[in-house]
Amino acid sequence: MTINKIGTGIAHSKLILIGEHSVVYGQPAIALPVTILKTTVTISSIKNGQYIENSESRRRLELMGDEFEGIRQLILRLLTKFHSLHLPFSLEIDSNIPQGRGLGASAALATAITRAFYDFFETELPDEDLLYYANFSENITHGRASGIDVATVNSDSPLWFIKNHPTNPFELNLSGFLVIGDTGVHGFTSQAISIVREKLAEEKVKTESKITQLGELAAHSKDFLMTNKLEALGKVMTNAHEVLCDLGVSHPRLDLLVETALKNGALGAKLTGSGLGGVMVALAETEKDAIRISQKLLKKGAKNTWIYSF
Repeated sequence: MTINKIGTGIAHSKLILIGEHSVVYGQPAIALPVTILKTTVTISSIKNGQYIENSESRRRLELMGDEFEGIRQLILRLLTKFHSLHLPFSLEIDSNIPQGRGLGASAALATAITRAFYDFFETELPDEDLLYYANFSENITHGRASGIDVATVNSDSPLWFIKNHPTNPFELNLSGFLVIGDTGVHGFTSQAISIVREKLAEEKVKTESKITQLGELAAHSKDFLMTNKLEALGKVMTNAHEVLCDLGVSHPRLDLLVETALKNGALGAKLTGSGLGGVMVALAETEKDAIRISQKLLKKGAKNTWIYSF
């Protein structure tokens, strides 16, 4: 096996449009690839040590914090696969995907690392291997992950996703724009999942009804996305946010940005991802509307915004 001096891997972000939390309980969800946000990983041969670095720090692999245990275990498993457990390397991460915001940062990083190692060792990467390694890392990072993040950061098309079922890409026919607004608050997936689980234990019938409702909204959304029904999609998005609020996974910063978007011409708006912080998303009919919504969100305290064109 020939070894390259350098290996590179790239992965993009993702956005759950409809179905967060309910997807954990077997309901459908729709996720979109967000290619304007990317992670690039470059592995280089060095003389001594194993280092992970980004724009902020350079750390030895064995000294990475608990929050990176999924990534550390992934790297060790890949090194073991290539019989190179003691390989001296520097792994450089370049990413504009914000961490802990529900945009698939950890899934994109795991995907990019896997691609970079296979490139470094000049080995073809089958899709099943890529999904296996990325999900291995995600399950350590988030507990038992649904798999939707990994599937979407590895797709160029929107996905119709049901847990433990084949993932189905579908074609968009939509003319609008999405505005993504970052609250600046780190979301906590495991805590949010626990909140919904506790609600199920305390109010089983009511909570199951909410989860089913989110699944129904996802089904409606797929039709609207394929038939360019912007206003109908917007109403579904806002409705979904209300249900997620009822489930207890929103946050005052999310609610403020959703309200701001709706007051400034958004056709719909909702949190996206696990909630308890993270990001929200608003639907705009035109690019001019999207820019205005983006500016208003920033004035209301959004840390950053991005405009995604269908």
